[in-house]
Amino acid sequence: MASGHAHPTTSLTSEVLESSVPGLRTGWIDGQLGIVSRRVLAAHEHLSSLGIAAVDDALAAAGWDGHSLDALICATSFVDDILPATAAFISRDINPSAVAFDVNAACASFPVAMAVAESMMLGRPDMDRVAVCAAERPTAWADYQDRESSIFWGDSAGCVLLQRARPEQGFRIVEVALVNDSEYPEKVRVRSHGTFHHDGRYSYEQVLALTEKSTREVLKSAGIAANEVRAFVGHQSNLRLLAALGDRLGIEWEHQWHNVEWAGNQAGAGVVTAFSAGWRSLAAPLEPGDHVLLAAVGGGYSGGAVLLEWIGADV
Repeated sequence: MASGHAHPTTSLTSEVLESSVPGLRTGWIDGQLGIVSRRVLAAHEHLSSLGIAAVDDALAAAGWDGHSLDALICATSFVDDILPATAAFISRDINPSAVAFDVNAACASFPVAMAVAESMMLGRPDMDRVAVCAAERPTAWADYQDRESSIFWGDSAGCVLLQRARPEQGFRIVEVALVNDSEYPEKVRVRSHGTFHHDGRYSYEQVLALTEKSTREVLKSAGIAANEVRAFVGHQSNLRLLAALGDRLGIEWEHQWHNVEWAGNQAGAGVVTAFSAGWRSLAAPLEPGDHVLLAAVGGGYSGGAVLLEWIGADV
């Protein structure tokens, strides 16, 4: 497995937002959410360009040619175009003949896409190499007159590359768990031609509950405890939520990989970009048997967790 990530060049600070969004005082966003800035695409920029950059970054890390990919799955919900799939625009620049399609489970799209990719590779002998790219542009769907729907969003894309053959060194997928609670799907909603709106308090509790449920499931399957994982990458919603997730799971803060403080809540892409950047900036090497746990929850409500294990030599 290899990873890559990409962020827009334009940075929007919380201070600027606080001066333009009604009802906000200076310092509120950082104080309440731990978000100092976020990266945003300009009006003339395209989400697929971020996706292409993330896939290219992962390909360079792996030393692969894009034309060796058999499929490209894009985990996305905040898109530029309803049709065609964002994956098609990305694939056009990477490998036009790769099977390309989108997966939408809101902010949980990445673990769902990983489950789909793993199933494809297990069931189809022609699927040797698959790219799972998470690309999101929530800023385009935000109402900047409503602080509940706009102050946390950032745009980004991340990618992981999967292969059928066991690598001599790298991460392998140990387990993927998917969970759902669709009793109140209307609590998070973007209507056609509308903007993002949600019940923040209810969503907060659902992220806690569904993250705990999915992570407990993969950890139980692997026979390890939460405090034994090398790193945890949670849904990059805000720092307060990530701290609460760590407390509930029993994972100390220093074992979390996160980027929400400067990249914002990147919807389904945040867990991938935080994983990719965390992996590359390790202060101490990975050792065989180290586990990294990724989890995300999205509107609907859908949730998922992916447990990875490092195999091979220390790195």
